[in-house]
Amino acid sequence: MLPPSIIAIVPQLPSTCLEATSRFYRQKLGFREVGRYPDLLILKLQEQELQFWRTTDATLAETSACYVRVRDITALYKAYTAVPDLLRPEHALTVRAWGMNEFYVLDPDGNLLKFGEPVAWEPDAGPLPEMPAFT
Repeated sequence: MLPPSIIAIVPQLPSTCLEATSRFYRQKLGFREVGRYPDLLILKLQEQELQFWRTTDATLAETSACYVRVRDITALYKAYTAVPDLLRPEHALTVRAWGMNEFYVLDPDGNLLKFGEPVAWEPDAGPLPEMPAFT
């Protein structure tokens, strides 16, 4: 028997205010809102879906994250650097020890969005850079 076909895995992140979350993701990151319910917000960027569930516990987002794989991360990073108050210097585009070129965004609740693209790396080119401490 064949397993059922999985068509998507959709991250669900906590939000203390669905309205503020929707506004941030639409205005700062370019998402569009495709669904809103009393305890659930559904957003899309291109055809990728991200959901948020309403919570009163503000500490939940401090340990929540979502990884977004992209093509042409340099162009995306450049576009996001033009958005006021979006990127922190310590979250700048950096080649990580695990072979990904990444930058990070924190949303208003503290959810961490990690944007990444594989680095074109050849073993003969030497080791990847040391992993920096994350703060």
